[in-house]
Amino acid sequence: MPTPNISRTPLQSGAILIGGALVSAEAAWLHMRELVLTTGAICGSGSSAAAHCPACYASALLFASGVAVLLQARADRPAALLWARSNPSA
Repeated sequence: MPTPNISRTPLQSGAILIGGALVSAEAAWLHMRELVLTTGAICGSGSSAAAHCPACYASALLFASGVAVLLQARADRPAALLWARSNPSA
């Protein structure tokens, strides 16, 4: 039985989180563009402007989460490879 690549799942998860951040960022940008056309201000700026939409927060949080997962996957990878090499029955 071949040794499973245990660093693949965190890398895919990080990429999916960053992809979700890009989709949320586009939704936030479209929302800001709509607000500029209707009120003349982007969300979160000025006293009469609307507060930030959930897409603004989601894009930032998803991007930060994706980067954290990718950094953790990179940090865990050498230890995972050493464990797989020292345990041939896995």
